Amino acid sequence: MRKILTNLWKRFFRRKTIFRNMVTLSLFAAIIPVLVVGIGSYLYSASAVQSEVNQSNVRILNNVSSTIDSTLDRLQNNAIQMLLGSFFSSNLVELKSTNYTGFYSGISRELSALINGNKEASDVAVYVPDEGYLISPIYGGRRIEGMGEREALLKELAVDDQLKWVSGPYPSIPSYNDNGVTLVAKLPLLAKQPMGLMFIRIHEELFQNIMKRFISYEGEQMFILDEKGALVTSMGGNDVPHGLFDRVAQKGSEQRFQFAFKGTEYMVTPITSSFNKWQYINMVPIDQLNAKSNGIKLITLVIVLICLVLGALITLWGTRRVYRPIQNLVAYVKDGQTDEVETDEVGFVHKRWAELSSTANDMQQQLSDQLPLIREIFALQLLQGRFLYYSEDQLASMLRRYNVPADKESIVIVIAFDLQSEGKVRFQENDRELIVFAVKNIASELIQSHEMEGIGINLLNDQVAVWLYRDPLQAEDDESDIKQFAERLRLLVSDYLHLQVTIGLSGKSEQISELPELYEEALLAVRSRIIVGGNQVIVHTSGKSHSDMHYRYPLEIETHFENSLQLGDRDEAVRMMDEFAKSMGAAIQKPELIQMSYYRLLTAAIRTAYMLGLDTAQLFGESNEDPYLHIRNISTTYELNAWFKEQLVEPIVAYVHGKQHQEHEQLIAKVVRYMEENYHFDLSLDQCAQICGLSPQYLSKLFKKKKDLSFIEYLTKVRIEKSIELLRTTDLSVSDVAERVGYQMKNFIRVFKKQMGVTPGQFRGSDEEN
Repeated sequence: MRKILTNLWKRFFRRKTIFRNMVTLSLFAAIIPVLVVGIGSYLYSASAVQSEVNQSNVRILNNVSSTIDSTLDRLQNNAIQMLLGSFFSSNLVELKSTNYTGFYSGISRELSALINGNKEASDVAVYVPDEGYLISPIYGGRRIEGMGEREALLKELAVDDQLKWVSGPYPSIPSYNDNGVTLVAKLPLLAKQPMGLMFIRIHEELFQNIMKRFISYEGEQMFILDEKGALVTSMGGNDVPHGLFDRVAQKGSEQRFQFAFKGTEYMVTPITSSFNKWQYINMVPIDQLNAKSNGIKLITLVIVLICLVLGALITLWGTRRVYRPIQNLVAYVKDGQTDEVETDEVGFVHKRWAELSSTANDMQQQLSDQLPLIREIFALQLLQGRFLYYSEDQLASMLRRYNVPADKESIVIVIAFDLQSEGKVRFQENDRELIVFAVKNIASELIQSHEMEGIGINLLNDQVAVWLYRDPLQAEDDESDIKQFAERLRLLVSDYLHLQVTIGLSGKSEQISELPELYEEALLAVRSRIIVGGNQVIVHTSGKSHSDMHYRYPLEIETHFENSLQLGDRDEAVRMMDEFAKSMGAAIQKPELIQMSYYRLLTAAIRTAYMLGLDTAQLFGESNEDPYLHIRNISTTYELNAWFKEQLVEPIVAYVHGKQHQEHEQLIAKVVRYMEENYHFDLSLDQCAQICGLSPQYLSKLFKKKKDLSFIEYLTKVRIEKSIELLRTTDLSVSDVAERVGYQMKNFIRVFKKQMGVTPGQFRGSDEEN
């Protein structure tokens, strides 16, 4: 079966470009409409089901809200009518003093009539603070003995509200400790000196019985929250899902959104009561909503698959018939040849041949112009070991592409220069690129004049490398030619530029894979000018045989390790340490080479710490123990890595994080100081972010993290504190105070009341009374 499918693939798709295009186009023409119709049908049906369910949920919530609101409104109106009736409108103080028994019997009679006419109320009670007496037709008369409850009721009597609804338990009244709502009204109503409080209690069972009638789905939950987000009652447990109220407030007028709770995705539909601003929230599991659309999905999928299969078969059959004349034409043109047609069956279009030839010539010229630069980049990557893991065939292909011979002996020369020469400075720091350009040109011209083969390479570090390659037989006869060439090159560059020039000369090798080692030898020779002196040709004399040259110090790991320490990235620095230890496997037979490598890595880490401002006492303690001696006494790379992590990585990373934390603290302090000095202006997060040189998003997150308040919350806090100080210490009007703290009058009153619970005028009045 597999062989048949392979033959069909080769026959209809690999060999016949036109046929393949025809089949592809036909399949697209047949498949895409089916897919579009199928997917569109499914999405439309699923959206229609969800929209229908959402509309149904809105209607349900409106019914629940209307039923509960009408009940509360009716009960409130009946209470107001009773309080404005003849009994409570009379002089209750005089009635109590002249007819004590008639006073309490009258109250009991009125309360009994109210509760008999309003079966929804679970209790109706009147509290007389003079005697601490609570009258209820359900529980009878009783005295409130607790001082805490009596003080709470006196505070309730002192507030400005004549009538209000309170949700949840009302612990000041015995038997009101369960969930529900309580209507609290002053007695008499609208009196300047009320003599008592009336309470009408509704148990949450009334609301739950109403909500039960509208539950339709398994797992459906319904919540009623007050305007502050507190739970009034629910059909889904006693806890409101965390974040649900905030999401409802964020969505605003949107009718639905998705919300995850306890591993289940819900479709949430909220509405707000116009009576008391309660939030009625319905949560239906999405899998229940999708139950209706699953059948539609399955039917749609089956129909689409059947149409796709039929369309594909018909397309292949029809395309094959249409292609047959072209197939016969191709067979005639081939004239019995067995070679496969690699291009389009119609062949090259002759009228385009001149244009294509011209384009090819232009591209070839561009490639020829850029080939020297490309060869230089390729040679630089070869020196840096970028192609060490290529196979021999891959590397040979790359060498052929850039016209570099693979079977010749290679030698690497590195040229370094010093700007100061005999106490005089001819060039400036910004002339280094110009010097490198001149050195590379001199080297290239000298290679040509000596009829040698090689490539001049800009190492991008103010140094130039020359990669020379020659025939091995020629190298045996002219052993000293390379050194003479290097000395000649050094003299030319030094005389032309009047600079001290040092050249490092590597050994030689016939293996292209050993080119990075030769490059490393030349670099080491140049670096040794600090010891042996510069302004000369230094030949690398390591004394190692080529069998020992397989190890190469992992310079790229060292660089990455230093960058990780500078960024405070502990995990990346530790990973680089592990990679460094792995690279030591190539020198397993040379323990002294491993120690030398770790000496070099230690020097890089200490250099990084010094650049960051961290001294050695903070790394190795006050004893100032010699770290190089410590490395010499460690016998395994595992212990070496552990010591590096403890003595170097951890202190440096902690130091970097500390500096970052200190910078963040200073930035936030700067923002806070700016806010406290300019709170009376129209401040914005963008302004403060621009002052700090940060993005608004990053400053917002940083401010929230450091202050536990958002930018707007902290600015509001500062402005309210300043307004309180002005209200207490000046005679300014409320509008003047609002202007001085950066608010418009309307917004100031709203924000002040939200923060302090009273209006600015009420706050000043209460403060003057105290």
